[in-house]
Parts: sequence; structure tokens; C-alpha cells
Amino acid sequence: MGQQGKMGGNEEHVHGSAEDTQSRQEPTLRLILVGRTGAGKSATGNSILGKRRFLSRLGATSVTRACTTASRRWDKWHVEVVDTLDIFSSEVPKTDPGCEERGRCYLLSAPGPHTLLLVTQLGRFTAQDQQAVRQVRDMFGEDVLKWTVIVFTRKEDLAGGSLQDYVGSTENRALRKLVAKCGGQVCAFDNRATGREQEVQAEQLLGLVEGLVWEHEGAHYSNELYELAHLLRWAGREKRLRRVVEGVAARMRRRLWGAWLRAGLWAWPKPLWS
Repeated sequence: MGQQGKMGGNEEHVHGSAEDTQSRQEPTLRLILVGRTGAGKSATGNSILGKRRFLSRLGATSVTRACTTASRRWDKWHVEVVDTLDIFSSEVPKTDPGCEERGRCYLLSAPGPHTLLLVTQLGRFTAQDQQAVRQVRDMFGEDVLKWTVIVFTRKEDLAGGSLQDYVGSTENRALRKLVAKCGGQVCAFDNRATGREQEVQAEQLLGLVEGLVWEHEGAHYSNELYELAHLLRWAGREKRLRRVVEGVAARMRRRLWGAWLRAGLWAWPKPLWS
């Protein structure tokens, strides 16, 4: 189960950039882009940052090869955004067989994210998106959805309509259920927007994130792996990554075994007297 950790702008990020290290005395917002491949995670990250920091190209296959981080200033906040590769699909045994990238994601967002940004395309919440949500919960924990904002790309498809009206009237039951679990926290992006329009979108999203921070009384999300990363903050980079990777692998094995067990119990023949 996820736990809350008090927000601290002075935590050292061993795997952060020099820019991040210089800014560690500032209040920080840590965001992780999650979701299925092709939904527009990297493009959304670039829109938030207001500059092209993550490799982004339209297509069904991921062009991101490693978890990376970039940052910007917004109001009083130092905003750190973690972009992720294909670690939330059914292909993850192939794309991250040793859990190294998932471990790197943990370290880049340590001591814990203030918000996960679950990116999906407007009007296309598919079985792949549902699989990505399951992988997010497996990787971080069931409670992480309380720290999640759903970001819909292709805002232009609303044609001036209301996102709230779209979410409230959708016939996609899986999407409605997810929105409820995320506390109704939703936002829409047109990743082709530039200039002032792009900045207004970013400000709306970051204002939503800031509201979540106050709602959680300044707490970021945490679990046993973030606690491990914190305990190892003075260890060497390779040792820290190795230990966290081992923890992620163990966590994913437990989740897999649990799923197999539940499936087995469901399929077990019922006694005649039941």
C-alpha cells in the first residue's frame, strides 16, 4: 500500500541532472508521465516544459529508449518531469526484462512523485490503456491513482466542447471508472499548440497538480521502494540502482503470482454443495 511522504525540496536526486541538483533547495513538483505507447507522453512532457526536451514522433511504437528527466520553473516551483519508455504494456517483459528502466524511473522520481500524469488520447481509451493502468498499479501500488491526473491528448477534437461534459457522458465504462478512482482529476492538451496557448495549458495542469499537493497536505506518493531509494541515497549510483531494480523485480513477481493465484482460485471447480 502506498504511503505519504512529506514534501521536501532539499532531497538529493542521485540520478538527476546538474540543473536539478542546483535547484534542490527550491520547492519541487515531481511528475511522472505514464500510459500506453503512442498516447503522446513525450509530446505532453514537451508541452509542459514549453520546449522540446524529450524525443517525440507520431507512431504506434515508442521512440523513447530510456527513462529521462527534464525540468522547468513555474511560479515558485521547480518542476521535474520524468518521461518513460514502454514499461506499461503487455510487451514489458521484452522492453524491460531486467526491470532496470523501472528501477531508473523510481530513482529519477525519488523520494516520490507528487503526481502521475496518465496520458491517453481523447476518444480512444482502449484495452491497451487499461493494460497500462494495470501495469502502473502493479509497479507503484493500488493507492497511486489518488495521486494521478488523467491527461487527454488531442484536445482539439473537443472542438470547443467541455472536457467535463465529455468525461461525464462517455459510454466507456472503464474510463468512467478510472476517472472516479482518480478523483475526477482530468486535463486536456493540444500538443500542437505553441506560444501562449501552450503555456496556458501547462499552467492549468500545474495548477491542478498544485491543488493535489495541498489536498495531500504537501505529501508526495511513497511506497517501500521509494523508502529503499531514500535509505540508499548516499550509496554509489550503481549499487543504488541495483538494489532498487531487485526490489522492483521482486514486487512484479509478487503481483504476477497473486494474479495467477486469483485466476486459479476462480477456475477451481466449485463443490457440489456450494
